[in-house]
Amino acid sequence: MSAGPAGRVTLARSMPEYIQDALAEAPRLRDRERQQSLTDRHLTPVLPALEALLLGLRAELDPVLREAQPASEAKPYPLGQCLRITEAVQQRLESLDPAGLSADGAEAHAALRDFLKAGGALRRAWGDLRDQYFQNALIVGTLYVDVSNDTVVIEKPPVEILPFAEAGFKAITDYGHFARIAERYWKHRILPNHLLPELAPYQPLIQISPTGQLSFGPVNRYMLGMTLANGFAPSEQALAAPALPPKVFAGLSAALRGGPAAVAASAEEGRRAALAHCRTYRAERRAHCVDSFNHALAAGREANRRLARLVAIPQFGGG
Repeated sequence: MSAGPAGRVTLARSMPEYIQDALAEAPRLRDRERQQSLTDRHLTPVLPALEALLLGLRAELDPVLREAQPASEAKPYPLGQCLRITEAVQQRLESLDPAGLSADGAEAHAALRDFLKAGGALRRAWGDLRDQYFQNALIVGTLYVDVSNDTVVIEKPPVEILPFAEAGFKAITDYGHFARIAERYWKHRILPNHLLPELAPYQPLIQISPTGQLSFGPVNRYMLGMTLANGFAPSEQALAAPALPPKVFAGLSAALRGGPAAVAASAEEGRRAALAHCRTYRAERRAHCVDSFNHALAAGREANRRLARLVAIPQFGGG
């Protein structure tokens, strides 16, 4: 289970391709009937061996990953490093030499190889796990394969394999859904971005960590792809929330003036302008504009750098 984001966000070269790749991270089964048949034929008979193979890969990779990043947000490895671990295991699976594996490992590797050759699917997905966590995991056929099961509760086994239908792994549906999990899991407070209206269609939320760290977001590939695919309607829905409390607006706006995007004159004006920008961007088909997307991404990064330099954290109470 991950304290981190989905796929890393980079500048886009093609918006249709970017959106397609982003939405591909949703935890959904594709071609369910065929994938179930291939899973039953190739993987179900070797599940204990597959688990042993993946546990062996974690044992091999953990020292390397730990040395490269001993901690994430002050939490010791593996806590909070679900994405890194999942990607590392997936990459290692693709380069394995079966000659060096144990008998169980070789059996599982051969079954997985035959499964993939027959058209079996193996991909990483990100979403809501059991209404509690953000999660990166592998979907292998019709199996939920978590190779970083110990990244929230370190005492848990590193690997968990379940039928996907029993895993409770589902796609984030909108920014309200994202906010509920972020508040429950990360203990973040989530507010609407009524500060930078031009940026708000792309990054409609202000995220406040328990330590007072602030950022515009969410900045992950799936969430961006979701709002782009729907013509900024998810962002518009999130930005329709009541205007920011005046104290919050005043405390943050001072740090952002003179930055990469214009600061609204007031919270109410920021709310109106943010909603208007969603409608304008939709009419202008900006969801398909590479330059607009890359500009918003760069502006958001600069705005977040400014927020990170705040010396006095504003009071985030009402009023």
